[in-house]
Amino acid sequence: MRIEVKWWFEQAKRELRMAEELLKAGFFEGAAYHSHQAGEKALKALVIHKRGYHLTHSCKLLLDQLKAQGLEVDGLYEYARELDVHYLVSRYPNAASAPPFELYDESKAKKLIDCARRLINFVEEALKW
Repeated sequence: MRIEVKWWFEQAKRELRMAEELLKAGFFEGAAYHSHQAGEKALKALVIHKRGYHLTHSCKLLLDQLKAQGLEVDGLYEYARELDVHYLVSRYPNAASAPPFELYDESKAKKLIDCARRLINFVEEALKW
């Protein structure tokens, strides 16, 4: 396995831990952003492993790559789509006409962390460390 695959996957797990810590600290918009990053980086690890196109920030498009390579990913699209919405909104006040800290709460942050965790678990199984 290419070392780059390990780097992306290990960083994905760190992003998830950052999201969990930000959730505990009440920085819900930060938890949202790092949840997206965790999902994206985990999927990139698998796409790179399969030698697919990975130059995107979209979890949905990364799943499309994996699907085109024959992996069964249909059950993951709801998590990818949910995370993709928060790539910009969780960081930029003009992305949704309000500052991100006003748009996120504990419930939303927990949901996004769960989405990221599901993608990471899928990738971990697919890579069969």
